[in-house]
Amino acid sequence: DRRRQTQEMKIYKAMDILTFSKQLESRMKERLNDFSADQDEILKAGHVLTFIREIIAELKQFCSSYKFTDESEEIKFFKEIKPVFLSQFFFYKKVFALRLFDSFKDLKTRQANYYKILQHLERFVQKNLEFYEYCMANTTYLDKHYFTRNRHNHKSIDRDEKFSTGYDTKLAKILANELLKKYILELLKKSQADRSIDTSTTLAWTGSKTDLIELIYALHSVEGFNNGTANIKVIASAFEDVFNI
Repeated sequence: DRRRQTQEMKIYKAMDILTFSKQLESRMKERLNDFSADQDEILKAGHVLTFIREIIAELKQFCSSYKFTDESEEIKFFKEIKPVFLSQFFFYKKVFALRLFDSFKDLKTRQANYYKILQHLERFVQKNLEFYEYCMANTTYLDKHYFTRNRHNHKSIDRDEKFSTGYDTKLAKILANELLKKYILELLKKSQADRSIDTSTTLAWTGSKTDLIELIYALHSVEGFNNGTANIKVIASAFEDVFNI
């Protein structure tokens, strides 16, 4: 085992960080493909998190003793390589928490939580709009500022300054949020289909939408719900559920 580890270390030392990262990325993709689509989402996310944490630890160890050949290599690593691993970790961490929450809640509560998370994602975009636009437009003129470990320009938001520029972590969160947004929209689509099935045997409104809207406003105006404290959106949402419209 020691001999094998020594040989591996020699190979690693002779390898550049981009090649090493590509090998780790291939391992990660293979492992993600190993999980079946019908596997329990909570267990899947938990296993993926453990694996990716190990992958990132390997990458960090390699980086600790590696000297970048030039500035362009350093930028490529912190802009295009490391964020890919981190984004997967952040994504599955949120999926794990989301699925755990779902396992205890009914359909309506789950849907409300999905919309709440989407609002959080939108606020994150607005808060980091300038950097978000920079990354999504694939521009390069500020790469030296964002993706090199230059302490003169900014302080790292990562505890280990040798393994982070600060902004590589923020980029990873942006990528993870894009994955999470797509994931939640799929969950909403499925949950809305499930709700249609659940309500298919109940009352369905067959009159005009105008008549129903007038009815909702009339009931709201006479303060017929919750002693007059229920707002019009809450009442309308309830009518949608009851009458499957």
